[in-house]
Amino acid sequence: MKALPSIRRRLLAMLISSMLLVWVVALLLVYRSAQHEVEEVFDADLARSAHILQALLLHEVQDDRDLAGRLREVAAELGEQGVAASPRLARIIREYLDQQSRETFELASTAQQVGHRYVSGLAFVARYPDGSEMMRDRAAPDIPPGDDGYVDRQLQDEAWRVYGLTDRDSGLIVQVGERQAFRNQLVRYITRNTLMPLLLALPVLALLIWGVVGHALGPLQLVAEEVAKRDPDALEPIEDADAPREIRTLLTALNKLLGRVGSAIMRERQFTADAAHELRTPLAALKTHLQVARAGTAEVQTRHSLDQALEGVDRATHSVAQLLLLARADAEETRALVNAKIDLREVAFQVVAALSQQALERKIDLGIDAPGPLLVRGDATSLQVMLRNLVDNAVRYTPHGGSVTVSLGGAARAPWLQVADDGAGIAPGEREKMFDRFHRGRGEQSAHTTGSGLGLSIVQRIADLHQATIELGDGLHGRGLGVRVVFPAT
Repeated sequence: MKALPSIRRRLLAMLISSMLLVWVVALLLVYRSAQHEVEEVFDADLARSAHILQALLLHEVQDDRDLAGRLREVAAELGEQGVAASPRLARIIREYLDQQSRETFELASTAQQVGHRYVSGLAFVARYPDGSEMMRDRAAPDIPPGDDGYVDRQLQDEAWRVYGLTDRDSGLIVQVGERQAFRNQLVRYITRNTLMPLLLALPVLALLIWGVVGHALGPLQLVAEEVAKRDPDALEPIEDADAPREIRTLLTALNKLLGRVGSAIMRERQFTADAAHELRTPLAALKTHLQVARAGTAEVQTRHSLDQALEGVDRATHSVAQLLLLARADAEETRALVNAKIDLREVAFQVVAALSQQALERKIDLGIDAPGPLLVRGDATSLQVMLRNLVDNAVRYTPHGGSVTVSLGGAARAPWLQVADDGAGIAPGEREKMFDRFHRGRGEQSAHTTGSGLGLSIVQRIADLHQATIELGDGLHGRGLGVRVVFPAT
């Protein structure tokens, strides 16, 4: 079975995903910031170490220069013969001046004596102006001479950051290097310790969000419980005064739905009451006439009673048929109307053909004026019911020898159909009442017909379903009644 969607799960997923996204962005920002700061601090430390080492070693170079100058002065004073007279002095002067007696100092145990893990990642080399080494760290890789400033080098399969510094006066060269691995390790350490509290807080935040979301959705749960506890016939609006704004929209729509359901139930109850009221009279008369026919002894009286009984049966049958049509028209409101293209001319031909025998019996001239096809959108069955009621009313209420005409026109701009007769018509002040259920007009003729007063109510309902309007006017030759139904443009 497919799992139903949950607002709570969706909110939790969105909130926690957003929080994780923010956490990842913060991780990247902290890492880049830590990397930048570590680079700045360590580069500054390299430069400071190089300057300190240079300051410490400058006096050695200066002493060598002074000693070499003095030896040259001694050799100049003694002259070549004097220097040659002293072979040992000559050897010392020659070796020193040829820079063969310079010593190279190696610091072998500095890192082990300090005992700090970052010390082993440092290395330094000091060189004489001619490039020969003056001092170096025994653990330092071979750092080739290079330009002053910072440079990244790959030494012994490791990445190093080297800072070079050259004294302009003495030519002393100092290079201080540091492994990049130590810098990266420190960056990761700073990032991990900065964001670890946030990472540990994620489960706590998830639990808090779960509780907050549940509390926020509480009013929706209360509304659901209130609707579930209602009786089937409880259609009064749900109170939304204290509801949040987001739920109030839902409650408004739900209250409108309850109102429509209440209206539908009211129509059903009214229909039942109207049907019972309308059927009571003809059925009671039918019972009376049948009783008279059974008790009567004269043949004329019996035939008259039976005629009255048949008329009552016809009226009851017609009333039931009209009530069923009205119920069907009301039910159409609860479902989508078929949105098909219908030719009104075909509908008119079918209705006129079906009622031609009825018109012939009353000697009424039933005709149709339809020059060509006329298309509208709607339901063919409903349109037939509507036109049949209009024509049936016109035939019933038109005197013998009268005329009834079905006309079509308007093309696609505003299609219309009209049923007009030359009967007694309806007074202008009474025309609006003709759409009320069980209202019958046309003066005294209503007493001699079997109408139920539902025909125009059915017409009005079907016209509303097709978004059409009904216009009542004069009939043929300025007499009778003309009913025009105007449809929306196609």
